[in-house]
Amino acid sequence: MEEPKGFGATDIFMLLAVLCWAINFSFIKIALREFSPQAFNGIRLLFASSILIIVLFVRGEGFSLAKSDILKILFLGIIGNTAFQLLFIHGLNWTTASNTSVIMAMTPVFVALLSVLLKQEKIHWAGWLGIVISFIGFYFIITEQVGTFHFSWKEMRGDLMILIGNLFWAIHTVFSKPFLEKISPLKWTSITLAAGTVFYLPFAALDIVRIQWSEISFQAWAALIFSGLFAIAICYVIWYASVRRVGNSKTAIYGYLSPIFTILFAYLLLSERITLVQIGGALIIFAGVYLTRSGYRLFERRKASELSE
Repeated sequence: MEEPKGFGATDIFMLLAVLCWAINFSFIKIALREFSPQAFNGIRLLFASSILIIVLFVRGEGFSLAKSDILKILFLGIIGNTAFQLLFIHGLNWTTASNTSVIMAMTPVFVALLSVLLKQEKIHWAGWLGIVISFIGFYFIITEQVGTFHFSWKEMRGDLMILIGNLFWAIHTVFSKPFLEKISPLKWTSITLAAGTVFYLPFAALDIVRIQWSEISFQAWAALIFSGLFAIAICYVIWYASVRRVGNSKTAIYGYLSPIFTILFAYLLLSERITLVQIGGALIIFAGVYLTRSGYRLFERRKASELSE
């Protein structure tokens, strides 16, 4: 059921989620100074999924699912949490918080491509132009990261892993919509996150065992707790509640705002600098995403205006 047009509760909660995710990029970079990527993410996912399962149990919603949906939900849990988180945590470790957020702003582009592949909608030629423009912007972002036009896997792996992880997140988002019509956002998040965590832990187990617990600072633990509680447990529920109420595309649009706040927090907390090339790349991506999602309306209005004359 879609929420009425206009600014409402869904918008407020999504703005809060965007702020949490924006500062979360910097907090993760701080925690990764002391945790290995896999150890951090393994503990974070286990913590977040445990909280959600407890909340789901207390609310009495139960864990029952239609038999025909179990394998599909399990698969989406692996795609949206195991695969995405493996790519995300290593990508963020190998690139900047600012780059990560800018690249993840391309989510609406992937949502549009998936909608075409699934024959849910057609893309106007302006949308295809927007997709091309978005990837040109991505090219400028990784060019600035590498510092040259001659790339190697070692130099660009972080940005590419974030890009591929973004595709997995878009797949998870698009295919979650039908299930959210049958079960609550809390139940969906709890079950898919728990499933993804179970398959993630084998990748993280050895790193967790090797943690020198006494050497981890309070600051690193605080960053991990914030990331697990707010950026995953709470914000994921908000995200899927928005998908349920206003749809995939309208929810994904909030990705436009995240880079702005992420760059600000990265500057304040990590002393990251953003260059003119990166700003240009970000603006190109935003222009491309706009054309992909809404640009066709400009040409439709012009055509309607010409016909009315």
